Amino acid sequence: MISIPPYFKNTVLGMVALTTIGCKSSISSEVSSQGGETASLTNEVPPAATIPCFPGAYYRKVVSSFDDWTGITGIVVLGHPTTDPNRLDSQRNNLPLDNFSIYMGGNAGGHYEVDAGMTWTFSVDKATGNTSKERIAWRPFWRTKVWSNPPNVEQYTWHPGDTIQMTVKMVAPQKLRMIIADAGAQPFKKFEVDFDAEGFTAEQPRQFKRVNAIDQVRNEGKPVQPTAARVTGGEWLFTSLFKGDQELHMNQARYTDMRCPDADNIKVTTTANAQKGGEKIDIMGKQ
Repeated sequence: MISIPPYFKNTVLGMVALTTIGCKSSISSEVSSQGGETASLTNEVPPAATIPCFPGAYYRKVVSSFDDWTGITGIVVLGHPTTDPNRLDSQRNNLPLDNFSIYMGGNAGGHYEVDAGMTWTFSVDKATGNTSKERIAWRPFWRTKVWSNPPNVEQYTWHPGDTIQMTVKMVAPQKLRMIIADAGAQPFKKFEVDFDAEGFTAEQPRQFKRVNAIDQVRNEGKPVQPTAARVTGGEWLFTSLFKGDQELHMNQARYTDMRCPDADNIKVTTTANAQKGGEKIDIMGKQ
C-alpha cells in the first residue's frame, strides 16, 4: 500500500490505499464477490448512458461517472499498429498522418482534462544510440496543458505484444502519479512520474477513463480523415477504478461505452474477463 502524506489524511483522498504495481491478485480478493460489487454500486454515481464523440480520431473509450474516484489501473497487451502508406505528412519528412495511443487519464469538475499513458513513437537503438527514422515502439507520455515524455531510452520503451500495467492516481491535491511497468510482481521495466494536475482535488468530482486510439495529425475537432491505418491485437486483461480504500472493477456497470466516430470502426471482443473490465480491441480507419 502507498503511504498517506500527513496533510492528506483528513480528505477523501487520504483514505486511498492503492495496490502496488503488479499485484494483480489483490484486486480479485477485494471485490471477488458479486455481493460486494452490488453494495459498492449503491454508493456510486452511475455513468452517463451516452456521451458525444469528440471528433478528430478513431477511438475506443470507456469512461466513469463524475464521482469521488481517485484513480484507475489496468493490465493491457499493447497492440500492433499499421500505418496508411498513402497518408504522409509533407510538413514533417513524410511521416504518417495517423498515429496510435493507449492511455488513461481523467477530468476534474468538467474543466480539467488529463491524458497519460502510451504513444507510438520513435525509439533509440541501445547499441548505437541512434534514433529510429520511423515510429516503431510504445513509450510513455502525459498531457495536461503541455505534452511530456520521459527520456528516450530502452528502459522506458515497450513493443507490440508486450503486457504492461498502467496506473494513474491522485497522490496529493492537484497532483497525479502515472506508473507504467511490465505486468507482474517484479517488473524489469518501470517508469513513474508525479505531475501537476489542475483541478484534481477532493472538492471536485472526478472522472477517469481508458482509451485505445488512432490519432490524426492536426485533426483535433475535425471530421476523421479516411485511412487504411489500423491497430490490432490490443487487450485489456482487467481495469479497476480507485474509490477511497476500494479498488473496483471497471466493468459495464461503471462506464460509458464510446466507439468513435462509429461502431463500425471499433471491434470490441468480449472476453472471460469482461466483469473485471477486460476486452479485446481492434481499431480500423475508414477506407
